[in-house]
Amino acid sequence: MSGSSHATFFNSFIVNMYSIKSEYFFYPRTMEELQVTVRDYESQHLPGAGGSIDVVHVKWSNCPAGDYNKCKGKESFPSVAFECVTNNRRRVLGVAPIQFSARSDKHIVRFDPTVDLIKKQWYKDVEWDYYTTDGEVKKEKGIYFICDGGYLRWKTLICPYAGSDVIGQRGYFNINLESIRKDVECTFGILKKRWRILEYGLHYHDMKKCEMVFTVCCVMHNILLDVGEEQGFVYVNPVGRGGPTAGWERCHDVTGYESC
Repeated sequence: MSGSSHATFFNSFIVNMYSIKSEYFFYPRTMEELQVTVRDYESQHLPGAGGSIDVVHVKWSNCPAGDYNKCKGKESFPSVAFECVTNNRRRVLGVAPIQFSARSDKHIVRFDPTVDLIKKQWYKDVEWDYYTTDGEVKKEKGIYFICDGGYLRWKTLICPYAGSDVIGQRGYFNINLESIRKDVECTFGILKKRWRILEYGLHYHDMKKCEMVFTVCCVMHNILLDVGEEQGFVYVNPVGRGGPTAGWERCHDVTGYESC
């Protein structure tokens, strides 16, 4: 296949896959779908959590000269930023519009449609139980996302306590939250290692095209997760944390497959 034919096919593939993105990644649309995500976090002592949120920076190899300064964030090279919401099973549930990397997480989150969704739609009325420091069970309303300390202090965004000692209830909460929040960072690592275009840079001048490429990579990532489930892989979390020990295993069956 010639280079021009390859480019034509690739562009057509991106456009068509982007047009059906809503079929493959979306935030839970029903209470039944939401409970699958909530139960994963509840089993890890974060009742009411509906996902993890963070920003990933992707190298922009063909950044226009006029945008260079706006794209020099924490990286030494120009890049663009994508805010993603994932669940504990490494599934992408939402992607915010593309942003310049020089913009902070506090700025980017204001334009995230998934965050806006849980703030204004029926998710804000979902009830969940929690224990007080005295061991009393109480109820609270509203789904929230777990995040790092760089985000706004919104009710829908729960981050670790600032300046807390590692010993004590707040310290344990911080350690537990940071451990579970690795699910979104692991997802970013999987995306970059699975799709080389995200690892080595987006070779487009148009920001919209860069957004489409990243979105399609997320779509294909979710499709592969679906294929894994169809082939008998199940999500396991043996130690009650969302860190490296959590993952996917193949069920034992007559074919003789072992856990992997």
